[in-house]
Amino acid sequence: MDVTEIRGALAQSRSLPHGRVRTERLEMLAAAAKVGPDRSLEGTVLLELAKAYTQGGERDLVPGAYARLLRIYDDFPAELGAIAHSVHWYLKWMTWGLIENPAVPLPTTYRWLDELENRYRQQGYSARPVLALRSNLARELGHHENAARLLDAAMAAPRDGMSDCDACERNEWGANRARAGDDEGALAQWWPVLDGERRCSEQPHRVLAHALLPLVRTGRAVRARNAHLTGYPLVRNTPDLRHSVAEHIEFCALTGNEARGLEILAEHAAWLTDRGADAAARLSFTAGVSVLLRRLEIRGLGALSVGAGTVHSVRADLDIEIGELSDRFDARNGSTIVGARVAARLAQQPLLEHLPLGLRNTLPRHARPLPAATVPAQVTAAAERKAEALRLADLAAARLIDQPEVAERHLRQALSIGAAVLPAEHLARLSSQLVMVMSGQPGREFALADAALDAVARWERISEADAVHLTFVAARAFHRAGQHGEAAALFEQPIAAGKTPYPPAEMAVLRRQYAESLRRLGRFRSAAEQFVEAARLVQDDPERIELQADLAWAAATALENCDEDDRALAAYLRAAQLWGALGRVGSRARCLRSAAWVQMWSRDVESDERPWQATMRGLLTELEQLADTAPSPEVANEIAHTRSQLADMRREVGDPPDA
Repeated sequence: MDVTEIRGALAQSRSLPHGRVRTERLEMLAAAAKVGPDRSLEGTVLLELAKAYTQGGERDLVPGAYARLLRIYDDFPAELGAIAHSVHWYLKWMTWGLIENPAVPLPTTYRWLDELENRYRQQGYSARPVLALRSNLARELGHHENAARLLDAAMAAPRDGMSDCDACERNEWGANRARAGDDEGALAQWWPVLDGERRCSEQPHRVLAHALLPLVRTGRAVRARNAHLTGYPLVRNTPDLRHSVAEHIEFCALTGNEARGLEILAEHAAWLTDRGADAAARLSFTAGVSVLLRRLEIRGLGALSVGAGTVHSVRADLDIEIGELSDRFDARNGSTIVGARVAARLAQQPLLEHLPLGLRNTLPRHARPLPAATVPAQVTAAAERKAEALRLADLAAARLIDQPEVAERHLRQALSIGAAVLPAEHLARLSSQLVMVMSGQPGREFALADAALDAVARWERISEADAVHLTFVAARAFHRAGQHGEAAALFEQPIAAGKTPYPPAEMAVLRRQYAESLRRLGRFRSAAEQFVEAARLVQDDPERIELQADLAWAAATALENCDEDDRALAAYLRAAQLWGALGRVGSRARCLRSAAWVQMWSRDVESDERPWQATMRGLLTELEQLADTAPSPEVANEIAHTRSQLADMRREVGDPPDA
């Protein structure tokens, strides 16, 4: 391959998903660039290869590529000057990979840390990231006092262009605290990320997963649930974040959501047998999965199918692999710290009996009784508790309309007192009444969502329709509160399962809310699909023209954001047609102008055709005619906007000013 061919193939490789196909392509290009004349190109390919190894879960292979890259950089500094910053930036990530690689002896890791420190000093960079990496190594070795000392030094060192962003630094700072057993200290570092004040392309993905169990252990179960609902969609499709997926599985196992954990595991069944991932990621993933499998075995469900085997057989295989991986780390470290840490993780007991997460796949009944120690003791004076719960429920029923606050208090008391003595359906109905009472009180979206999810948990084994309805209630409450991660996760559960309990028009409104949450999360393609489906539901309803127009417009915007220009153009034109039928001049004009911009940006630069110009001139003619027959400030304003944007378009394509 010549230089031009390599550059073209390199550009194409960047569009491939991270994984073996991408890395194999880059390995081939690296071999081709090695025998070519362009050292800058070879360095660029090697840098891309190192990143691909990292993001594809093959960090074990990074050192070889990076050692070659550094040799070229040292021999040809002028040729590689353009990528000097990237070379030093990814050197620290490669060094982090060595820390987590049991195949690399500790002296070699320390030598690379020294190499990193020397190179940073020569370039005038701060020691902050180097000290942070030394702290991470001490943490992994169980030297928590030294890790804390080094971390303090890192935090005191100045920030510069080689420092990680604040969100990523806080991820590691919190991990240091958590590894030392300090949940509150970890959360103190993570709060700015958890609260959305600090974020980047890597965060809050990892922090949300790390924080799940510390949140539960510190009594913040609702925050933990929100972290799961928001965080899992961020990591579910990323091989390099399989350790985060495992943390979500582990969280489900320890909060009474084993069925949800199995559902997540089923999405990643291929990872069960994928031993190509680097050792640290593999150990973290298998340990998290084993926490779930052990919980299922304790519940008598060892015969359930998992991947290509059963809960029992897969757990047995993973136990062997976990032992081997732990032994490799301990042999390198000269200690038993990793084995002990993993054993403690596997031995964890449930933190909650059940934390409602929305709809879930229900596990089969126990194949054998639970051990006696886990069977709840019988509650004493039971008849009296039942009578009191029923009395409170009656009081609540009498106050549902005129005194909702009083009714809510009585219902909460009835649910608390009657939890162990009232029939399951009775408790479920009281939960639904509580949701109804709260739904009429503005500004209580978070409490409403929490109550609705509790009600879902009670209805699941009794009425699927009620459980689905209440899941949507919770999703809508989160949507109104601006908690779009939680809202999208809950909307997805019944919709993905094909549960559509409402008439078409109501489902269209619901899907629009789902789509709006997806759009707020930057998931434009998924948002567009929901807007389009919502529009389809009401496309033949003459009473819903305004809703059709609104949905078409929203779909067009989302489609444009994910570069679906042809579909976006069609949706803009459809929306403009519908707004025109309703006599909505301003909305129609805005849709047509947006359509023209799409036509212009997606045009073939070699073509003389100018459909955007025809669209804009047609709109101008329409508005000017309207100004003659029915003048108004709105029409005049739209004419001015259209003329201004047409002038902008002409400048974009290099036309002279239009007199």
